[in-house]
Amino acid sequence: MTYSGAPPTYRLADALFLIGHDEFSGKPHGASDRLECALAGAALAELMFERRIAVEDGRIVAIDGRLWQEPLTDLLITEIMRREGAHPIRLWIRYLRDHLNICERVGTRLATAGVVRREQGRLLGRSVRWPAVDPNQAASPRVRLTAMLMRQPSTDLDVETLLLAALIEPVNLGPNVFDSQVSARMRECGKLLPGVLQSLLGAVVAALDASTVSIRR
Repeated sequence: MTYSGAPPTYRLADALFLIGHDEFSGKPHGASDRLECALAGAALAELMFERRIAVEDGRIVAIDGRLWQEPLTDLLITEIMRREGAHPIRLWIRYLRDHLNICERVGTRLATAGVVRREQGRLLGRSVRWPAVDPNQAASPRVRLTAMLMRQPSTDLDVETLLLAALIEPVNLGPNVFDSQVSARMRECGKLLPGVLQSLLGAVVAALDASTVSIRR
């Protein structure tokens, strides 16, 4: 997370996490398993933007294994380097969701930064909540994204903003968090992503579809 003036600028997975959780209750706005798939995609995208990994034929390849002293992305690049060879994006998304508990790790990054606090519920199961320390600060990614989508043509948006919007749409966060006009603009964003990020988005959607089928079974 970086600061430029008053509003903070969040890393991609952090912004998605905050948009995906109610800033007061700390509960996810939608199905947590779907949000986890999108968070896994966002975390991998952070590595792509930093040129630490690349995507070749739908598979993730490590290109820079150095550690940058950022706990979450350093953990991910270590895991990718440890598993030799190139593996499909969708498998990494499932791994981050099912074995690395990606939601917990992104939440911890934000808690360490003082943006949210972790509250363990008394009930058994997935009862962790992440209420904001400052609700206005936690709402800033949603406010910023709304403003950018409504004030600029989609073709003028930077790729991180496009990807953030494109990850929100298949998770069905739009109807719970944004109005119908903003949600409609989000549906345009995935089509404007460069090919490699469309591959990432497609893998997230495939993981979401597989999760839905598993639940129905």
